[in-house]
Amino acid sequence: MSAPKAEKRTDDPGASPDIALLRLSYERELIEASLAPVKEKITTLGTLEKQFAAERDYDDAITARDERKRLQNELARLDKELLLLQTREQTLRTSLLPDRIKFPIDAATLSDLRLEGGAITGWSKVGASASWKLPALPPGGYEVMLRYRCGATEGGKLLIKEARFTLTTTIETTLKGPEERSAGTLKISDGSGTLTLSAQALITDNLMQLLAVELVPATR
Repeated sequence: MSAPKAEKRTDDPGASPDIALLRLSYERELIEASLAPVKEKITTLGTLEKQFAAERDYDDAITARDERKRLQNELARLDKELLLLQTREQTLRTSLLPDRIKFPIDAATLSDLRLEGGAITGWSKVGASASWKLPALPPGGYEVMLRYRCGATEGGKLLIKEARFTLTTTIETTLKGPEERSAGTLKISDGSGTLTLSAQALITDNLMQLLAVELVPATR
């Protein structure tokens, strides 16, 4: 009878990504759950330390102080471990992303815009916008790739935003038909929030005909 296989750890290169993520998430949640009780004990010990000192019970005051400091050191250790786990979890989630995250044009929520011929057009007023729900992305930087047509009399500035961060790019004339251009890197803080593109400034009466929006993880 063969011996049972050794359990794979989260840092075992042979562990499947899904199992590694589950373990990292479990370890992180355990630490997060322990923070509040430790902080509560530190507060209680601080109160007891002052009470004993006021009563001139210095031995107990010193004992409470030493225990408080021990728990403060433990809290600092937990904080460092939590940061390490969060970093490892985010790195693993990012590594599992596709090379490009696509946002279908016909899935956009439009405001003062219209879908026409497979493109989002009608950017005729400042504030006109198209929004997409983000697919639970790990926080981090993402290069925003836009594919669009822009005539000689069109163009202007486009504002790209998520929950906290924004990015502004210039929409310039495309002389050879539709072109793909990078709008720059947008930092995403809420990967389950919304990605919104809105007209910030217009040359004349239309910004562009938007054909495709994709995000490329900046670590790729």
